[in-house]
Amino acid sequence: MNFIVLGPQASGKGAQAELLAKKLGFAHLEMGEVLREIAKQKTSLGEKINQIIYQQGTLVPDSVIKKVANSWLDKVKTSKGIVFDGYPRKLSQYQDLEKILTERGTKINKVIHLKVIEMTSIKRISSRRVCPKCDKEYNLVTRPPKKDKLCDFCQVKLVLRQDDKPKIVKKRLETYHRLTEPLINYVRQQGILIEIDGERPIEVIHQEIMKRLNQ
Repeated sequence: MNFIVLGPQASGKGAQAELLAKKLGFAHLEMGEVLREIAKQKTSLGEKINQIIYQQGTLVPDSVIKKVANSWLDKVKTSKGIVFDGYPRKLSQYQDLEKILTERGTKINKVIHLKVIEMTSIKRISSRRVCPKCDKEYNLVTRPPKKDKLCDFCQVKLVLRQDDKPKIVKKRLETYHRLTEPLINYVRQQGILIEIDGERPIEVIHQEIMKRLNQ
């Protein structure tokens, strides 16, 4: 089985996707993390993605996303299932993924949409930090590190991500709502959409997701 977890920036989709994948033993594709890793590379693709993410605050082109997704699927063991996190973000990407999975003899079973208001996204984003060494993500309010502003694993100081700066965040939220709404409507018509109130504590949301998935 394959699940997609959707939601605006700082909706908690990463935490929920990680919990879900761990609970079920599924592979976890966090597209944002994969793209940020590529952006660090001194290649033409890396430099292109770096500019798009950190300077423009827009989405990476579908053709690149499709290539990255196929490459990831070729390398990772996905026999039990996959949790797609932050991808696809729009209808064209979803339809590309449908074709990719069909060619591999599988499909998308459920799409989980975490709903939060814009004020919540902005508040959470301002509290988000990342480890510059391992890219582990934290939130100083909802998912803090064990020690004040230090990564649990690397023990280095956490930093504010470049694409979490206010100006870029606003662009990302506008882009999310404009491009993702057609995707939400599409999967709703397919009868595979699960809408979840993302304003609650992480564990409460996780329990509801598991219940709604009959797991």
